[in-house]
Amino acid sequence: MPGTTPNVQLTAWREANYSTRAEMADALCRTPTAIDQGLVCDDERLRRWERGEVLWPHPPYRKALQELTGRTAEQLGFIPPGKRRERARSPVRVAPLHARREDLNGLDPAELARTADVSRLTRWIAASDTSDEAVAGLERSTSSLAASHTQIPAKRLLPEVIKLHRRTQDLLERGHQRPRHTRELLRINADLLAHAAVIFGDVSFDQAAEDYAAAALMLAQEAGANESFARYAQAKTARWQNRFIEAADLARQGFEASPPAPMRTQLAWYEANAAALLGDMARAREAVARAEQSAETTRDSTSDLSVWSFPTERRALFALSVATRTGDPDGALRAAEMADSAWAAGAPVAPAIWAQIRVGTGIAHLQKGDLEGTAEQVAEMLTLDPGMRLTTITRYLVDLARRLDHPRLKTNSLAAQLRQQIYDFNATALTDDADMESS
Repeated sequence: MPGTTPNVQLTAWREANYSTRAEMADALCRTPTAIDQGLVCDDERLRRWERGEVLWPHPPYRKALQELTGRTAEQLGFIPPGKRRERARSPVRVAPLHARREDLNGLDPAELARTADVSRLTRWIAASDTSDEAVAGLERSTSSLAASHTQIPAKRLLPEVIKLHRRTQDLLERGHQRPRHTRELLRINADLLAHAAVIFGDVSFDQAAEDYAAAALMLAQEAGANESFARYAQAKTARWQNRFIEAADLARQGFEASPPAPMRTQLAWYEANAAALLGDMARAREAVARAEQSAETTRDSTSDLSVWSFPTERRALFALSVATRTGDPDGALRAAEMADSAWAAGAPVAPAIWAQIRVGTGIAHLQKGDLEGTAEQVAEMLTLDPGMRLTTITRYLVDLARRLDHPRLKTNSLAAQLRQQIYDFNATALTDDADMESS
């Protein structure tokens, strides 16, 4: 119809929630008002609404639309008669985009006000098919998944993270958000991708972990948001692929870009750990100093077990790891005691962290020549749920098995028994769940 303006807000809402007009029309017919009033709605009626041929539907249809969408007719882009008359009386003229500065200098203030078309800008800013409530809901779910990280087996948690990422991505690609909603959705999606990357690394899908972490960083930068989660995921992936210098550099980049928060401390410890594995003890000590200085200004709650948190026992794990790598078994045992004391005082136990503490303590005992102490630590963790036997644990155990294979222990029956126990433990890792969804 000549002179009509398409109703882009209604179209955007429909495309974000239904694949076709026919699907939405069918849903509209099943609303309480439509059933009570006997309303007939088909895809042709919706097409006329979206084309702008109907500016203000009849009251029953407006009520049915609100029941279906949770939005008023005006919020869906329809224009009530009163506003149409107001617009007709006060038409807004738009200054040509190519107008030069001198073209505007000759206009008086009243003319400038009429040509500025501020209303078009404010309509664009306010137009959205994504509500504050929807964004807040995604944020809550993202935080809940992060908080569940240490308590739910990785292969059970990963599909939930991927599903929420896809919902967020769908809103970004198909919706029409206000600019602030777009930034928030980009940030939420960046956090979800970083979380997925950490889990992929935990179950030895290193290439997926690398890809997801890179995408997380891109989205965080686009949103102008905190990059530390993505940098952590990248550093973790590089570390478990034995790319130690890259892991240390990525952790340092994340540290420098992070606000004062537990993740900043964790990134400094990650640099220290990677540097120690590389054999760069000077850099490891410098990173430890940065970590300790950062920890003085940021403290995690003892009840926070999020994938992004850094409670006492996790700090102890990094201190233990660096100490064993730098040949300081007594320092490693002190770090293990710090974690055990926190748990004895009531801190919640994250199974994977607890298991790594046990392995690290076993390595420290081995470094002191106490093979029985090593056996005690390994025995404690043999019953760990296979779903919790993450790569961070199994690869740590491989390192212990390699140490137990030292020539001086070749004929030691206890060392041979421990090597077999480690082999059996790792062979059953992550086998209790169905195949994870990685696409």
